[in-house]
Amino acid sequence: MERRFDWKSFALIAGATLIGAVWAYYNLASTGGSRAESQFRALIWTIFATPFATFWGWFFARSRERWLAAFVSFCIYFFSVFVAARIESLIVDHEAAQAQGHTVYFHAVIVINLVAGLVVAVQRALRLPSEPVATDADQPLPVADTVRG
Repeated sequence: MERRFDWKSFALIAGATLIGAVWAYYNLASTGGSRAESQFRALIWTIFATPFATFWGWFFARSRERWLAAFVSFCIYFFSVFVAARIESLIVDHEAAQAQGHTVYFHAVIVINLVAGLVVAVQRALRLPSEPVATDADQPLPVADTVRG
């Protein structure tokens, strides 16, 4: 069976991922560098927007895979914060990061989520849509040729 690139799935997932990344960056920019309590909503959207949008792109591209989409999008969201924190700790010491408002961390989260979402878009576009699973009821009953005694 020949594999073809599923442009519809790619466009929906990648497009949603890009929209989510733009929304995340807009929210980060809207804080103006402030990390006050009044900015928490924007900072949460900075971390959450891209995986959330990736899920919806995947959901509309392949609704049968909604649970896989939810699981993978959650994993992207959950693990990206740890990877971004580790990247920040390798680049900037703790006091400098705190003084800068964890700028490296928030930018790293956006980039990691964007890259992961685009990887998902390519990976899903290269796979065939999930087929319905055949059950035993769909199979014909075996017929015995002879009865041995």
